[in-house]
Amino acid sequence: MSRILKIALACAAAVGLVSVAAPVANAATQHRGTIYVYDHGGKVGAGYGDFADNGGVYATVGANWVDMLNDGNAIYVQVDFSFWEKDHTGQWDWVPDKSVQSSRNSRFKPVGGPLSTRLHAGATQARADIKVCEDISLTTDICSAHAIVSFSY
Repeated sequence: MSRILKIALACAAAVGLVSVAAPVANAATQHRGTIYVYDHGGKVGAGYGDFADNGGVYATVGANWVDMLNDGNAIYVQVDFSFWEKDHTGQWDWVPDKSVQSSRNSRFKPVGGPLSTRLHAGATQARADIKVCEDISLTTDICSAHAIVSFSY
């Protein structure tokens, strides 16, 4: 066997071992594009991230958000979780779970963090209704359009 062929076979075997040993990415991960908060026609905040089955225990939004204006009104992410499961009448429906908000950010630098809830044993899907909001004192906050993502488990 030629030396080149031996090297090629060794490389192929190594690649094969690496591909077998490499962890499989979670097929339940749903990425979402950037969503923006607008105030008076201008972008004041943005958010992006993903939604995934976190180890078969949690439904987790990996959120990143940024205050684009730094006008004293902080930006945050809100997630409303729900699960596809039987409701109190025995019908399959999206049953609301908890609502979670991130910390506030009033800097030009993006920040991030997880927002999670426990998976429900009787459910087959998890859903996250995600929005980015501007925290305005003494009035209703301004929020982005909703990004709704889900996964089956």
